[in-house]
Amino acid sequence: MPYMKIRKNWIVPIALVLMPLGTLAQLNNLTGSPYSLFGLGVRTNSNIGKNNALGKGGYALEATDFINNFNPAAFAGIPKKNFLFDIGILTELSRIESGNNDERRLAGNIASIAIAASIDKNSGFGLTLNPLSDVGYAVVGIESNIEGSLDSFVSSIFGSGGISDLKLSYGYRINDYVKAGIGFSYLFGNITETERINAGVSSLTVEETNVYNGGRIELGLQGKFSNTFSFGTRWQLPTALNGKRDRSIQKIIDLVPAPSTVENTNDVDIPNFDLPLEVSTGVAFRPLPNLNFNLDYTKSYWNATDQSDNIGDFVDQDIVAIGAEYMKDPDSFRYWERIQFRAGFNYDSGYLEVNNEAINSFSITGGIGFPVGQSRLNLAYTYRESGSSNGILVQEAFNTININFSLRDFWFLKRKVE
Repeated sequence: MPYMKIRKNWIVPIALVLMPLGTLAQLNNLTGSPYSLFGLGVRTNSNIGKNNALGKGGYALEATDFINNFNPAAFAGIPKKNFLFDIGILTELSRIESGNNDERRLAGNIASIAIAASIDKNSGFGLTLNPLSDVGYAVVGIESNIEGSLDSFVSSIFGSGGISDLKLSYGYRINDYVKAGIGFSYLFGNITETERINAGVSSLTVEETNVYNGGRIELGLQGKFSNTFSFGTRWQLPTALNGKRDRSIQKIIDLVPAPSTVENTNDVDIPNFDLPLEVSTGVAFRPLPNLNFNLDYTKSYWNATDQSDNIGDFVDQDIVAIGAEYMKDPDSFRYWERIQFRAGFNYDSGYLEVNNEAINSFSITGGIGFPVGQSRLNLAYTYRESGSSNGILVQEAFNTININFSLRDFWFLKRKVE
């Protein structure tokens, strides 16, 4: 795959339970996209709960029986004495095309975990852990000539890791029509790139691990105009992630390791990675008692970060999401009438521009929510295409399956009959 030859120099008590799971989630890749070589990787394909099937949107949706991590104000809508728990699993099959090359890749792992509960009748909180970005690429068998010689060498580059988002959210109901919220995120993760160069019986292995961490604040608001129409907005404030690098080099000459040539450096400062201001807004509309629609728009101001990559530039990003959900009768004694059916569409203009061409994408989503007592098993399928097969670019097609176990329980309820 010669289109990827350019080397990248920089890539990018409850909490104690969640943090190890965040580390576990990075042991296996959640993506196989070659575009995850750039920046901090590709935007994650995993969300919490039913949002996966609603076009990846839902800023205006009330969270009465599910965790809506899209808007911190939604946590104020959790009914009193309710406790919610959600764990998600992702499996992704991707097809990558470039010129005459056609490759398939499989990735998957635990994708997210979240808890939420009401504090009192007017407020609620949530603690969530899910990926912000994913890295997982392999560029194998790049053959080049040794300068000043007829001999050649073969190099391969592998990348893995990503950035995780551990977020504490709080929502407060101002009155019957308006809710406000605030979220505090701790962003952390490792991105490892390994390059192996083979020339006959000699080889060179270079491994770099970039470690990023930082905080971010988000503000949210939800309002209700009527029982059938509501709106929501979320502001994620800009921030900078601190970066450090560990680097090691190992040479093998004529099949004999040369430890004297090994280089090891740790905790070397690297440039911070800037995340932009992100403004999202959405509306939810219920034309019928059993039918809901959501329409969402997000603008990310990447131009203001004044960043660029080795191959491309960061540009402002626009995301449009549309979703619909149907359930015949939530109070029915018939099981099938309490099943939720969902569908959606998402368009993402992309935040990377290569050779004046944006790496955009579109997604079609669908899903089913099966009731399990007061809880639900949510299944979502996403078909997504991104990129282009023009020039050095690649075109990707993804088939993603999200499985979310959304559990609901009640606190401090007294039994009437012992």
